[in-house]
Amino acid sequence: MRLPVLAAAAMLALFPLSAAQAQAPDTPQTSAERIRADVTYLADDALEGRFAVSKGYLTAAAYVAETFQKLGLQSGGVEYPWFQLVPVSIPVGKASRTFRVPNVIGILPGSDPVLKDEYVVLSAHLDHIGMDNKPGDKVFNGAMDNAAGVATMLEAARTFVASGTRPKRSILFVALTAEELGLVGSEYLAKHPVVGKGRVVADVNLDMPILLYDFQDVVAFGAERSTLGPMVERAAASMGVALSPDPMPQEQLFVRSDHYSFVKAGVPSVFLVTGFKNGGEKAFRGFLKTHYHSVSDQIDLPFDWNAGAKFAQINYLIAREIADAAEAPRWYEGDTYGDRYAKNAAKAPKPAR
Repeated sequence: MRLPVLAAAAMLALFPLSAAQAQAPDTPQTSAERIRADVTYLADDALEGRFAVSKGYLTAAAYVAETFQKLGLQSGGVEYPWFQLVPVSIPVGKASRTFRVPNVIGILPGSDPVLKDEYVVLSAHLDHIGMDNKPGDKVFNGAMDNAAGVATMLEAARTFVASGTRPKRSILFVALTAEELGLVGSEYLAKHPVVGKGRVVADVNLDMPILLYDFQDVVAFGAERSTLGPMVERAAASMGVALSPDPMPQEQLFVRSDHYSFVKAGVPSVFLVTGFKNGGEKAFRGFLKTHYHSVSDQIDLPFDWNAGAKFAQINYLIAREIADAAEAPRWYEGDTYGDRYAKNAAKAPKPAR
């Protein structure tokens, strides 16, 4: 089913929103059970594969908005609370029809009187590819792609709130729309960043982490291009996790997910996934071969929920390091993308490896 997103406000009425504030423990903890609960909800058949222009997607968007409000985040919505409406064109016969579909945005304001006007984006696409018309299972549930990424982003947001210590820079937690239709939601947000007179200084994007094994390394596509790389490396190392180089450079994954929209806006960005060590390569390639964009990408896959909690904590630590650093991330001198899209921005010397 497809419908205009103006129905979204009515959809939100189905989900009573609470302003309850999470309590801050001494040490932030991420929860495997909350990761499981979020993925289970977002990958349920009732959401009909979360196609960007569908009732199921709006239900998912309302779920994310409810979570943000329960955490006490500020709304990043423009025309509706939590929602930035994005024009999305869908082919209809020989013509096309444009719908307005929501990015869902929650803001954690920074604590520093100057740095709070610099924003770190933690993003994950909420949409998937919808329904099939063939006999049998018709729902492309998108459990790994990308309910797992959204669940990671939500758990990182919970961890920031639970820490009791606001970051120096502000953070945008974003569930993006229409990634599967060509990075549409992220491109719109990069051009209309809802930060007023502030500016976006980094994006950490979460897309299809393979949560099937106890990962021992992570890959941050684009890490070698900016000072984000050492930040990711330090945060991961604090949990005994290595940062590995791109294991598949021929796939050009750096330009194939939502972070690339921010790159084109001149913003240093990385795309973070679980790595190839400890059985990761087999898990990743097996998922791509058997489950990617298939109806079998669903909750009955053998998820390692503890790995999900671990991945969420690493992302919290990465975002925390970026947000509290004395200096915003910078492109390295001579980097192709930094030179192309951030010509006038100050660059950092590229370290010798």
